[in-house]
Amino acid sequence: MRAKTRQILEECIETGVIHGYARAFKHTDRPMEIYIKECIQDAIWFEIDDKFEFDRDLVSEVMEGFDNLV
Repeated sequence: MRAKTRQILEECIETGVIHGYARAFKHTDRPMEIYIKECIQDAIWFEIDDKFEFDRDLVSEVMEGFDNLV
């Protein structure tokens, strides 16, 4: 048996967009565009992380985080 990965991802994205958009408007009627995008992106990744298990290398993630520091 195999999961239908594309269908699961589509559901994650659709749910993430809906929840993220709602979250962006939770405390204000006029959120900034960048905040709306961040909320949607975070919600999509939350849904994906909830449905899939990724092999993660903690050291690589920490080094990637350092690379993104300004």
